[in-house]
Amino acid sequence: ATPRHSRTSRRAPRSAAMVALDIDAISKMAPGRFFRDHTSAVNALDFHHTEDFMVTTGDDDAIHVYNTNTGTKTKTLYSKKYGCANVCFTHSAAAVIYSSRGKAAAGEEGAGSSARAIDEHAVRYHSLHDNTYLRYFKGHTDAVTSLAMSATNDNFLSASADRTVRLWDLRTPTCCAVIPDTPAIPTVAYDAQGEIFAITEGDGAIKLYGTDSYAKGAFAQFNVFYNQKGEFLFNANELPPAVSCVKFSPDGTKMLVVSGAIITILDAFDGRHIYRIRVPGTEGQQHAVTPMEASFSPDGEFVVTGGADSCIHVFAATSGFQVARWRTRHAGLPTCVKWAPNMMLVGSACTEGGVALWIPEKR
Repeated sequence: ATPRHSRTSRRAPRSAAMVALDIDAISKMAPGRFFRDHTSAVNALDFHHTEDFMVTTGDDDAIHVYNTNTGTKTKTLYSKKYGCANVCFTHSAAAVIYSSRGKAAAGEEGAGSSARAIDEHAVRYHSLHDNTYLRYFKGHTDAVTSLAMSATNDNFLSASADRTVRLWDLRTPTCCAVIPDTPAIPTVAYDAQGEIFAITEGDGAIKLYGTDSYAKGAFAQFNVFYNQKGEFLFNANELPPAVSCVKFSPDGTKMLVVSGAIITILDAFDGRHIYRIRVPGTEGQQHAVTPMEASFSPDGEFVVTGGADSCIHVFAATSGFQVARWRTRHAGLPTCVKWAPNMMLVGSACTEGGVALWIPEKR
């Protein structure tokens, strides 16, 4: 439960430019726009880091792009053959990467099935401008479950149910590196400074790698299932829930990890557990029925997440105090939730296809 190496060699995290967040305004957010463009569950959403755009992907194989400044949908594309999930903007607001959903490969056996699986589970680099595929990234033999784009260069990470993590460069289809044999399905995240990436493993381990030194192995390892005293934090009579989400705070000092019904906030330097937040509506459970996404606010002081009660909830990151439960409910479970970079704006999407853009209520 303690780090194997020190992170003191890393330079101090720089302060991110951001809007000042007002607790009173946070407590009174409401949907400025609500969209019902997807006809089934939304499985991912992402904001561009500098431009006013949000993108969503759904189980209906649709990709929708929204202008967050005007609150309008600007484009709809489809990936009917392969499906789409885990969408991420690249540095260009006109291109995204996303994973396939392996629809054609499902249930196939026999000669050639492995090759087809590699094709079906490729990550796709898609131009939103002219609806063309710019590149395919092939190598995973099972569903890709997590993607993370570097904030500083063209590298990205993919994690898969084949229990490997791959490092890629948008400029070439050839895989740059493979981190193999994780104990269970991994998840991945980059820090906002582009210096560190994290890989979670099924035994609760979180391993940190330097982006320039990953070949040397992880320089630190924490654990979300055990505290620093070695105490197991979940029900001993059940298998601990799988980790479904990991993220760094914008300033790189904290991490959040979603594991079943629990969001654990960690110190990103020493792995200390700062606070554990129970996903609202999951009282008495340690396995959430559907994994929920959680996200840091631009200043890293708040955590926003969906609840099993179909509401959006906001917590103080350092104390776990619930700052807000926004009144408007989604029709389904809001499994996708992200805070827009440097803005008083939150995007959420649910299992019934609804997408909301939350802004402070007008007074």
